[in-house]
Amino acid sequence: MSYRSPTVLLYIFLVLTHLMAGVYFASGIELPPLFELLYTVSFFWIIGWWLWSDLKKRNIPWVYDTGFFLYLAWPFIMPYFLFKSRGLRALLTIAAFVVVYAGTFVTGIVLYLLLAPPDWPSILDNSQ
Repeated sequence: MSYRSPTVLLYIFLVLTHLMAGVYFASGIELPPLFELLYTVSFFWIIGWWLWSDLKKRNIPWVYDTGFFLYLAWPFIMPYFLFKSRGLRALLTIAAFVVVYAGTFVTGIVLYLLLAPPDWPSILDNSQ
């Protein structure tokens, strides 16, 4: 796996964006709309790149309109594809994705609650 791998980029992207989302959540402040837009576009671009790269590596043809199906149903298509192409090893890939996806969000919350100055807003404040 090289530094140009979509898998590496996906995990770096998830760590950075979900840490930030966790911090915003812990502060009780909404994420900026531009962040949400860029997150959505970037996430689907990286997932699409990863899928295209994996299909190419395994000599599986790219289905017509795969991008549209990926956009609509990626949580269902990706596990199906992983199990079809990897068998039970897909569980390891899915588990790693879920741990990074949720773990960095929780880490962002914990870091904010531990490191933010007391006068900053927090989800723990009852005054909101």
